[in-house]
Amino acid sequence: MILVSAKQMRLADERTINEIGLPGIVLMENAARGAAKVIVEAVGEVEGLAVAAFCGRGNNGGDGLAVLRMLAQKGAVCTAFLLAKAEQLGPDAAINLRVAEACGVEVIELPDEDAFDLYAGEMAAYDIYVDAILGTGLSAPVEGLYLRAIEALNESDAPILAIDMPSGLSADTGRPLGQAVRADWTATFGAVKRGLLLDFENHAGELSLVDISIPPHVFDELDIDCLLLEPQTVAALLPPRDASAHKGDFGHLLVVGGAPGYSGAPCLAAMGGLRAGAGLVTVALPAGLNIVAETKLTACMSHPLPQTATGALDVAALEDARQLMASRQALALGPGLGRAAESAQLAIALMNVIEAPLVIDADALNALAESPEPPVWAAEQVVLCPHPGEAGRLLGCQTAEIQADRLDAARRIAAKYNAVCLLKGARSVIAAPDGLAWVNDTGSPLLASGGSGDVLTGLIGGLLAQGSSALEAALCGAFIHGLAAQLAAEEFGLRGLAAEELADYLPTAFATLEAGHDHDHHDED
Repeated sequence: MILVSAKQMRLADERTINEIGLPGIVLMENAARGAAKVIVEAVGEVEGLAVAAFCGRGNNGGDGLAVLRMLAQKGAVCTAFLLAKAEQLGPDAAINLRVAEACGVEVIELPDEDAFDLYAGEMAAYDIYVDAILGTGLSAPVEGLYLRAIEALNESDAPILAIDMPSGLSADTGRPLGQAVRADWTATFGAVKRGLLLDFENHAGELSLVDISIPPHVFDELDIDCLLLEPQTVAALLPPRDASAHKGDFGHLLVVGGAPGYSGAPCLAAMGGLRAGAGLVTVALPAGLNIVAETKLTACMSHPLPQTATGALDVAALEDARQLMASRQALALGPGLGRAAESAQLAIALMNVIEAPLVIDADALNALAESPEPPVWAAEQVVLCPHPGEAGRLLGCQTAEIQADRLDAARRIAAKYNAVCLLKGARSVIAAPDGLAWVNDTGSPLLASGGSGDVLTGLIGGLLAQGSSALEAALCGAFIHGLAAQLAAEEFGLRGLAAEELADYLPTAFATLEAGHDHDHHDED
C-alpha cells in the first residue's frame, strides 16, 4: 500500500480535477459517503442520534457538512459548528453548506473565539462528533479558534470520526502540530497519508481508506517513495525452505558481542538467528564470558575471543573473528558489546574487512557514530538497526529531532552510511540508501523491554545467513518481529513477556504469515 505525502495527495486531487475532469464536488461527495459509512458500520442505527461536526473553512469542512447531510437523511439529528462565516467557504464547501441546511442540518456559525465561547456549553451534548476542521495541508502549529475546537473535541467522552486526518496531525510526519484530535475512527481519502502510519500515539484510531474515484494511474505517475509494509509483500520475500534441504543449506550466522554485565544480549541474538531459520549459529564473545553462552545456549555453538583486562572484547580478536567468518554467511555485530574503546575499535575494524552480510546494532552503532569517518564497507549488504537514541548519535542530533520526523531520519541514516536503516520504535521505519522507505505497523507494547532488539538483530542476521538481501532481511525481520509480539500478546496480554520468550514466538509468526493470516489490516471502502 502506498503512503503519500500531503503534496502528493494535493497533486493527485489536482490532476483528477483539472486533467481528468472529475469535478471536486464529486470527490467530496464520494469522500463523505465513505466517511458516513464508517460511522454507520461502527455504531449501527444512527436514527435519533445527535451528531455534531466541527467544520473548518476548507474542503475538509465541506466533507464534514456532506457527512452530516447523509447522516441526517438516515434520521440522525445533526448540527454543524462552522468555524467561519458562510461567505468564507470555498465553492464546493459552500454548495454542501446550502444542501446540508436544506436537508435539515442545523448550522451554527462560530467565526471567532467570542462566538465559540457563547456556544461552548452546548458542545458536550452529542452522541457522535465529526472532526472536519483541518485536512492534510497543515504545516504550522494550530492556534486560536481551531485550537479551541480541537480541545473541545478531546474533552468529549463521545466517539469522534476524523475526516481524512485528525485535525492538528501532520500528514507527513505523524507528529501533532501543537495539539491534535484523538479520534476513534479516521476515514482517509484516496490514499493513506504517511502521518497516519507514522503516528505512534495513534491519534487516528481505527483507520479506513475510502476510494473517492481518483484513477489508479494518477498515483502511478507520482514519485511514490514510501510504502506500508504488508504481509503479502513480506511472505513473498521470505527465503525458501526446500523439504530436502539440510542445515548447511540455511547458512551459518556468527554473533559477535558481549561484555561484563551484558552477556545475555548476544545469546538473545543467537536465539533470534536460530528461530529465523538459520542452519547454524555461533556466538563469539569475550573468553571470560564463554561459559555463559555454553550454559544458556544448547542449540548454538560458542567461541571465546581475546578480551581486555576488564573483560571486554579486545581489538586483538579481529583475526579470530575473520577466521570464523571464513565459514559463515552473515555477521550480527554489537549486541551487548559495551563501550570499551578496544571493543569499539574491533567493531570498526570488522566493518571495514568483513565481506559477508552484516547487521549492526547496539554499541557497534555507537562505535560507528563516534568513528571520525564512516567505514568503507567490505560487505555489499549492510543493515543498521538503531533505536531513536542511537539514531540521534549517528546523525549528531537529539533524540527529539529523530522522533519529530522518523521517516526523514531513517532516510538520512541510510544515505549517510550507504546501508539499509531499520529505525526501531513503534511504527518502525525501514529505509534504503536510495530513499525508498517502508513503515511497519506490526508490534506490541510487549516489545518495550530489554533484549527485544537483540532478538531482532539475530532475526535479521539469520535471514541474511539464508541469502536474503539487506533490504529483504530488514523488511521481513521488522514485520515478523512485530507479528511475534502480537501473537504473544494474544496469550500473555501486554505485560511481562521476556525477550527469550519473544524469540520462541518467531516460528509461529513465520507460520502465521506463510499461512496467509494477517493480524493487522486497514479497511478499504
